[in-house]
This record gives sequence, structure tokens and C-alpha cells, in this order.
Amino acid sequence: MADCPSDPECEHEFMNTPTPPAAQVRDLTKTYGTHHVVNRLNFTIPVGAVVGLIGPNGAGKTTTMKMMLGLVEPSVGQVELLGCEHRGHGWSSSLQRVGSMIEEPPIYSRMTARENLRYQSLAVSGSVDDDQIDGLLRLVDLHDRADDRPRAYSLGMKQRLGIAITMIGAPELVILDEPANGLDPAGILEIRNLLRRLPEAGTTVLVSSHQLAEVQQACDQLVILANGELVTEGSTQAILDANTSSALTIELRPDEVVPAIDVLAGAGCAAQSINAISLSVEPGNGMTGRDLSRLLSSAGIHPESLSRPQISLEQAFLEMTNQPASPVPAPAH
Repeated sequence: MADCPSDPECEHEFMNTPTPPAAQVRDLTKTYGTHHVVNRLNFTIPVGAVVGLIGPNGAGKTTTMKMMLGLVEPSVGQVELLGCEHRGHGWSSSLQRVGSMIEEPPIYSRMTARENLRYQSLAVSGSVDDDQIDGLLRLVDLHDRADDRPRAYSLGMKQRLGIAITMIGAPELVILDEPANGLDPAGILEIRNLLRRLPEAGTTVLVSSHQLAEVQQACDQLVILANGELVTEGSTQAILDANTSSALTIELRPDEVVPAIDVLAGAGCAAQSINAISLSVEPGNGMTGRDLSRLLSSAGIHPESLSRPQISLEQAFLEMTNQPASPVPAPAH
């Protein structure tokens, strides 16, 4: 059983021990009857990262987050938060270092934003630090609206206030379930910018979202689920690279397209036209883009541009989870 590094009763020396991950799940499973909502999940949340937990509806994202927080008891498997195992020695102290917002932000509409934060601070720690509350209001860009009641807030502002509440006590890890759900593009951008700022405040972030374009920009790491099982995990860039074709796109003058195909074919490269001025080329024999450019230049063909188009997270996600493309929902009013 893992000991908690922050627990004063621990007898181990941690000075030379590698920093444990912010969170880790091993063989995590939740079964209702014969239905596996979550099935043998294994993934790690590294310290200091913004990690996106994504998957189709019904993939088990919210259930996974609830199990990580002790709100739902796993059928099988183990959760470790900040070096402490679920229900083990130091578990309660680890939960005190975690903030969360699952489903709805815990906001009282009759209180101002500042009063909400003061009340939640009393509930969490038994005291109020007004300097910390001012800092949280600035962090979520609500300092100018601190004395307004949330009933006058936009949905995005309410979500930001909810995230400020999760940050009371300077948690080392926050777990956020769909914080951008239902927001318009401006609100989504606000949440993205806020997520990127949280690690600067010393907080690791695990966030679930359906906004894949935003996840691609906001998250350093991804954990992708489908049907309650892990599809893949890793850095956002590595996952995109792994699902991006090695084919290069070459832009040429219209009269150079056919000669270029012949030159490339002679070097063992498969090339086909995309349109009147573009070729898609699969390099052969370990050739690089620079090699292709030199090859064409030596034949008197000078490309206007040469690039490798990268797949979007949405495209990679649909391919990895075998999901059909669906229409984008209209922004909520």
C-alpha cells in the first residue's frame, strides 16, 4: 500500500524519491449488473499538466472522475491521488488537496461571487483569507464583478466562478467535468485560457470535454475512452502525430504537376494530384521533405510550398473510437 508523502505519520524518507504522479488509476472498473460502465482503466495524470479526458457519450468519463474522488465506489481496481491510495493511509488528507467540479458548479445565487468564495472557504478550512479570495477572483477574471450576484452572470462567468471555488485552499489537483458545456465560443475561449493558467498557480488539471478543438489547444496530455475502456493516453502532440499521415502536400504551378509526378515516381515516391496545383506525396526510401524539394529542383521544378497537414484531434478521435461524424450543435443562447 502506498504511503502519503504529505502525511506526518509517514516514516519513509522522500527526499530522494521521484515525485509521484498527481493521480493514477490501475484496473479501475465499475459494473452495474452485467454492464461495465468502466472496464479495467489504467492511466496516469502527470504533475503540472492539463490533461483532457475525452470520449463519446457513455464512455465512462464522469463515472471515472467520481471514482477518482471517492464519490462512487469502484467494483475493481485502485485509485491513487497525490501519492495516497484510495481508502488507504492518508487518503482523507489527499482529498483535501484536490478540488473538483462535477456536473454543476456549487454556487448560491443569492450570494455575491465574493460571498460565495468566503462561504466555501469557511466550509473547507474554517477560516477566510481575503487576500486568497481576491487572488482567485483575479485568476478567473471576475474581480470587477466580485460584488454582483451570479444570477446576473453569463453561463461562462458562472463556470469560472465554479472553478474559482474548486481552487479554494490552493489544491494540487483539480478535476473538472465538462466546464465548457453549453458555452458560446467566447465562453469556451475564457475557460480554455483559464485552464492554461491553472498550472502556473501550481495546480494539475484533469478536465473532461466534448469541445475537441478546445481540448487540442488547452491540454498537454490526453486520456481517450470508448465504451468504458482506454483507447490511448499520451501527450496531445504524440497522439496527433501517431494518427497523422506521412504524406506531404506539395504546391506547384499548374504546368509542373504532371512532370513532378513523373520525377517523384522515378524516385520511388507515390504521388497523386489533389487539385490543379497540389500533389499528395508519400515519400519513399526514407526521403524527407527537404530531399523531395531537392529532387524536384534538380529537375527544374520549384515547389511553391511543401508541408505535412496534421490531422485534427476531432479527426483522430473519430478514427480511434470508430465514431461517425456528427453535426456541431448550435451554441446555447
